[in-house]
Amino acid sequence: MTLIRTPYALGILAMALSLSACSDAGPEGIPARLSFRTIAGGTARQSLAAVEVEIQDANGNLVTSANDEVTIALDVNPGSLVLHASGADSNDRIIELVDPVRPQVLTPFLSANEGTGEILGMVYDSTTGAVLSVDLDNALSSIDPVTGTLTHIGDMSINLKGIAFEMGTGRLIGASALTDSLLEVVPTNGNSMVLGRVTIDADSIEGFTGLAVDPTSGAMYAVARLRDNPDRKTRTLVTLDVTALAATYVAPLSETGVAGITCLRDGTLLAVTGDGADNPETLWRVNKTSGVMTAIIAMGNGADGESVAAVPARLTGTLTVQAVNGVAVFRGLVIDAAGDGYTFIATASNLASGTSGAFNIVP
Repeated sequence: MTLIRTPYALGILAMALSLSACSDAGPEGIPARLSFRTIAGGTARQSLAAVEVEIQDANGNLVTSANDEVTIALDVNPGSLVLHASGADSNDRIIELVDPVRPQVLTPFLSANEGTGEILGMVYDSTTGAVLSVDLDNALSSIDPVTGTLTHIGDMSINLKGIAFEMGTGRLIGASALTDSLLEVVPTNGNSMVLGRVTIDADSIEGFTGLAVDPTSGAMYAVARLRDNPDRKTRTLVTLDVTALAATYVAPLSETGVAGITCLRDGTLLAVTGDGADNPETLWRVNKTSGVMTAIIAMGNGADGESVAAVPARLTGTLTVQAVNGVAVFRGLVIDAAGDGYTFIATASNLASGTSGAFNIVP
């Protein structure tokens, strides 16, 4: 008698699953299906309990003869960290990851930070997994959020103090540091085009010091320096309509010297204060209605310049293993930020992928 092995499916299993040997044969022509078991959650930056991926036949039976290489990754990722840049050049520049939930500075210094101009604005680029930055030398660069390595992309013609991807269009929008203008920037080469001057009722804008998009609503927030504000260090929170080139007044920010803003995945607005602020080099939570700011953590202090960008949580550990007796066991997996509703996805060559049930990571 000849046995025909049908296509396999991947299922994510908890370590506690008791596996029983089953036939590695299944009826020919029946589509493969996925089988899942709940994965226990864990604590940020601590190893999870071992996770197992089972290779199954079309009927959901374990294929004990399978030894495929299986790769695991985050599928749904609700966690966020913050990349913070401070300083003007490689002699004093700090690029660090900050956990705003615990809170904690995770990496006090990341090396290989080339460049000479202070970083004026940053934003995470989900298409590349890198952070785009603009600096005082009008350079657009890419920063690796794991190593801190900065790579020059291209040059612009104007200082931008804030960049953000517009929701819906995906355009990279830049806000001028010294004027009331918005620009569209090409993220692959730095070419930029002035979109126009921004108006605001009963006042005028003299420059911006931050730009961020709320991923839950699509609203674009900006920090503006208004003409009629007598205190030059005081900044105002506004929302922007990029198409209409109009700003809507929200509230004055309760802390002076706000130098950059970013939004976490849950819509939380964060700000960083600069060297000239009353409370410098600090990460703050911002009330999007009142402008009231609450201190989160003091961060690294470079010689000049402050900017922040929210970046996704990361999965580290050995992410590709070979199955033994049809089961790939992943040990030492670490997720570095808290969040509710994480899921894993497992893949292998010529096999249907599998996605785990949701699990939570606590601070």
